[in-house]
Parts: sequence; C-alpha cells; structure tokens
Amino acid sequence: MQQGTFPVELAELAAALQAKSGIFKADQEALALREEVESAARIFIFDHETQAETFTKAYGIKNALKCCLALLSANIEPVKYENVRDLGCGSGVFGLTFAFLATNPRLHLTFVDQSPLHLNIAQTVLTDSGCAGNFSFLNQTLPPDLPSNSELDLISYWFCENGHVASDASLIDRLIGREAIIVDYEKVISGIVDHLPKHLVVKDRWSVESDVPLHMRDIVGDESVRSYGIHIVRA
Repeated sequence: MQQGTFPVELAELAAALQAKSGIFKADQEALALREEVESAARIFIFDHETQAETFTKAYGIKNALKCCLALLSANIEPVKYENVRDLGCGSGVFGLTFAFLATNPRLHLTFVDQSPLHLNIAQTVLTDSGCAGNFSFLNQTLPPDLPSNSELDLISYWFCENGHVASDASLIDRLIGREAIIVDYEKVISGIVDHLPKHLVVKDRWSVESDVPLHMRDIVGDESVRSYGIHIVRA
C-alpha cells in the first residue's frame, strides 16, 4: 500500500462537510455503530433502511475522504466531465466529493439508488454543500435494463453488497457507461478485475493510505484513511 501525507484536498473536504451539514456530525448512536463495526473484524453489511442516517453520521466523512483519495489517485480532471452518475449512491458522498473537486457549473450529476431514504439524505447533503452543478436523484434498481451514455460512473462500496454483479461480466457491462471509478474493499476490487468483460479495461489501480492529522481524527473517526480502487474505461 502506498503511504502518503494527508492531501490538502482531503483536509478542505472534511472541513467543508463538517461545517455545512449536521448529517455528518457523529452522535452517540453513530459512535456505538463505529464500535460495533470495529469489533466485527469483517466486511460489515448495514441495514440501510434502519441505519442510513446513523451510518452517514458515523462514516460519511471518512468515506468521502476515501473517495477523494480515489479521485486524486485516478489522475483524472473532474472539471472535464459533464455527465456523471453516482451509482448505488447511498448518502451521496462520492458524487458530492466529485462535485467538490470539479467546481463545474456545467456538471450534470445523477444520484441513483433503490432506496428513497438514501436519495432523501443525498439530496439534503447536496443542497447543504453549495457545490456547483446540476443534480438529479433517480430511484432505480441496479444494474439498469438499458446501457448508459454517462461519461463517468462513480461506485463506492456497492459491489461488496452486490456480489452477484461483481462476478458477472454481463451485469458489470450493463452497469457501467464509458468510464467508472470504483472504490471498495481490496478483495472486492480484485474480484471485479477478475470478471471484467474484455472491452472494459483497467486504466489504473491503487491502494493508498493517508494518516489523518491529530486535530481531525474525531471528525474522521480514524487515524488514517485507506482507499482501494480502480479506474475502468471502455475500449
């Protein structure tokens, strides 16, 4: 794993999220959830219908920073993309992070999730963020029936809960448009790579970690932030 200093973009994002929305401020219930996850010592599958808001308070900022590390590691220029989707968006932190870095008023970013509760949280998060762009919210089961013409798809911690898609080349093909940046657990990323159809190519892959400054550890909820991911392009 590549170890690095805490990028200024991560510090700016964490501060912005903490200041803009109460949805990211960990309460006692969120702290209890963190303890439960840490003691489980395995990939923890959340009950998103009952734990959505608590999960966002517990892990929203940390996951946003993982996504930010991924976007920085992928060496893309977010401002160049105008048609982007956040698939299985949950609380919307991957799309929010992308919009934060892009600062692009021409950006059209669609948040897709099968849970209306998640979409309501994502809408609140984006409204509070003040990020530039046009945002829409789509209640849809994934993968979609028809292929997309999106320029870029953002997918974070969705495959770990949908292993049947991660191991099926045809479903991966249906899910992804022209490009995708995927953030997930390391073994999940390896499984996706093993099942990609031939016309979806891994352009970049990373395993990075950044130590969190002492004064930010209560906000982030950890001493470091790790990001495993891949950038896939359609050949």
